[in-house]
Amino acid sequence: MDTNSIELTDLARGLLRASLEDIANITLTPAVIANRIDGHFDRYLEKVANIEKQGQSGAGQRESFEKARDFAREVLRISRTKSNVSAKAA
Repeated sequence: MDTNSIELTDLARGLLRASLEDIANITLTPAVIANRIDGHFDRYLEKVANIEKQGQSGAGQRESFEKARDFAREVLRISRTKSNVSAKAA
């Protein structure tokens, strides 16, 4: 994933921030974190639906959310791979 070209909306930044906080919690298993990332995604989609119900545009939000979720999953994958390598080295 090319992180130099990622552009996120303010809501998507919130989704990513929440996901990264979950990833930083080393007491959670990768499966739990992945489920929480999907939960954040669903909650933020609900926020967009509410924005659209109020007559405002939610254009670009869903695509931005997808990017944020994909990025969070990649961070999760990399962090768990590195922690497994570190555990084996110890």
